[in-house]
Amino acid sequence: MNLVLDFYTLDEPAIADLLKNVFNDKKWLESFFRETHHGLEHGNQVKTACLKFIEKLNNSEKQELVLAGEKIDPARAWESALTATSIAAVFHDSGRINNDGLILGADQVRHHIVSAERAETFCLVHHLQHLTPFVSDAVLSHDFQNPNLTPHLNPPQTIIGKIVQSADQVGWFHPGSVYRTMNFCKSMGVPMYDPSLSLQERLDWVPANTEREDALTVVLNQLFGPTDEQRFGIECARQKIETYKADMEQSILKAFGDIECGEEAERLVENFRIAKTLR
Repeated sequence: MNLVLDFYTLDEPAIADLLKNVFNDKKWLESFFRETHHGLEHGNQVKTACLKFIEKLNNSEKQELVLAGEKIDPARAWESALTATSIAAVFHDSGRINNDGLILGADQVRHHIVSAERAETFCLVHHLQHLTPFVSDAVLSHDFQNPNLTPHLNPPQTIIGKIVQSADQVGWFHPGSVYRTMNFCKSMGVPMYDPSLSLQERLDWVPANTEREDALTVVLNQLFGPTDEQRFGIECARQKIETYKADMEQSILKAFGDIECGEEAERLVENFRIAKTLR
């Protein structure tokens, strides 16, 4: 198999087999296969989303992707760009699982670094060193939103990074992401609703702040978070976001209504809307 040509065409079981060949003695891999929030299932979903977005790139974005592919392999520019994008997508959240196979809150803030290291190892083992600059950039920057919200991260430097970033970030606006966020918060010991949090604390929350948060704060900041080019570097992703927002808001109200926090959620949605309008 020529991975440069074929990785982006592989399904989840085939990708799992390749990962086993490289990391089979590592404790994190079994957890990565099993974990439903940020494991291989999620990585493959982001890979699929990346490929769908690539089909919808505008002309200048397509040309930029071709140029990136030519830097990897001039003879196979398009396939090389798709493979680099796909590898980055599969590995982007793998670092959320530490080397002992555990998902710990303390490890989350540097997960992009561990993820990039694992992606680089995969590329090196398969003699794909020429992909690593593009893969690493995409993995390291996939959580970037803007300098105020994610000051510990750098924005994507390549179109490949922008595609991976957009595909992953769009997922947080999908109505179904509300339940995913709530389940992940629960697994991290984060409360669903903390009445002691003030509106200002909720408005000032940033993704790296795990000390003063609840799940409602997280999803509200997702709903009212930035949707500009810094976070969604490809045009079709920004268009997609607008189709999700109304349904996501209703999903928030329903999800928190189901746990008897519906009135609080409705009040905070309106307060967030007013506050974000005034900013």
